[in-house]
Amino acid sequence: MIKNVIVTFQFDTETDSVTNVQCSVDGVEKKKRTTKKKSDIVEEMASSPLITLEATKLAFNNKAVADMEIEYEDRIVIKWEQSGKTLFPIIGKDIAFDEEGSGNKVTKSNTIGYKGKQNAILAEFGNEFTIEPYKDGLWKLISTTTPNTSQTLEETIKSSEAVEPDLIVDGTDDVEIDEMTFTL
Repeated sequence: MIKNVIVTFQFDTETDSVTNVQCSVDGVEKKKRTTKKKSDIVEEMASSPLITLEATKLAFNNKAVADMEIEYEDRIVIKWEQSGKTLFPIIGKDIAFDEEGSGNKVTKSNTIGYKGKQNAILAEFGNEFTIEPYKDGLWKLISTTTPNTSQTLEETIKSSEAVEPDLIVDGTDDVEIDEMTFTL
């Protein structure tokens, strides 16, 4: 049995990628999808290191990952240093703080989980940070969004606890909910 097979594709010599692959077997055209492995995709290095505080995590750009020499499953710790009356956050691997096993693990997407009170306290300093070397393996977080207005760690913790929910149920009052509406 003889079959007539025609394969056509576009090849980009600059990126070494193949796209628009088409196969034709005896006049019947079959399209093939081509994908690149994530490891084959070369990501352009950012010009400056940036760490972004999101609702439940910290996201590191590729420059911050390279500068801090962090890898998947490394543990990251954020602590607070006080210089005079000024409080500022410092970040580093658990081994740089001599606290092996503590901190949050780096995911494959270069983020760490950072929720609750930790997130609220760091949010007092801003949502985007650059880093500058502080000590061996430790980095000072410098806010790019808001200035540091906190004076001490105690004041920062109190201000993060000052946010109260709209409805407080303490068990003394009965609360009846007639209708709930959910919107996505």
